[in-house]
Amino acid sequence: MSQKRTRTIRDDSDDEYRASSSTQRIKTDSGLTNWDAEVFQRKVKDTVRYALVCEYKRQPIRRDDINKKILQERSRDFNRVQVAANRKLKHLFGFEMVDLGPKEKPTLDSKKNKPTPKTSNTVKAYILSSNINSSYRTPEIINRSDEEYEMTGLLYVILALIFTNEQIMSEADIIEHLDRLGVMDDSDTFGDREKLLDTFVRQNYLIRSKSGNDPNDENSREYYWGTRARAEITGEDIMGFIVSTYGSDENQETLKDYIFRAAGL
Repeated sequence: MSQKRTRTIRDDSDDEYRASSSTQRIKTDSGLTNWDAEVFQRKVKDTVRYALVCEYKRQPIRRDDINKKILQERSRDFNRVQVAANRKLKHLFGFEMVDLGPKEKPTLDSKKNKPTPKTSNTVKAYILSSNINSSYRTPEIINRSDEEYEMTGLLYVILALIFTNEQIMSEADIIEHLDRLGVMDDSDTFGDREKLLDTFVRQNYLIRSKSGNDPNDENSREYYWGTRARAEITGEDIMGFIVSTYGSDENQETLKDYIFRAAGL
């Protein structure tokens, strides 16, 4: 496709979104001067760029940051800008901005034997979730590096271990399992194991909290699924990962039943 043709497609896409907006003035709840359509579209594009940068860095997209860095005194227009930014993200990039949700520490209800979320306060945040059909998300179409596949595989192993341990696991137990799998500290493949866990925590795939009086004692620290993991991965997903790794055609249903019981579900 020529550069001129590519530019024409992008211009047509932008025109589509401009046409869906008001061509006159954008009304807001504030008493300040209203945005015109051009300024509104620029704020939408800035929000899209910010969201893509956050996703590339595996950082949450924070509403407060959008208000401060992009909308500034017009924070009351956040919902309108987010809706328009989501349309552009879906149309051009195959992403959707979804609520990251609060941090939740699972606890078992002794009567129902089901996890009861314990919610902690958190700021409003989002992540980008792919809405591309799964049939197009194959290694033949989407190229990833060997390092990405290795990191994702190890992450799924850790999430599976936590899921099948009533959805919470001590750091000592995780380290013991990683030792058995040959993922030793400072390995050639994954490097420093402590820094690796820190990375998963920073990316919101894991939440680490202390369960005792000494926060530096690995026996007093525990892990559970982070907000990004819960937004991107379901219990069915992790069960499918475990079954595909350890199951067979004959024992799939038995293994699934065991996994859900081990998760306290």
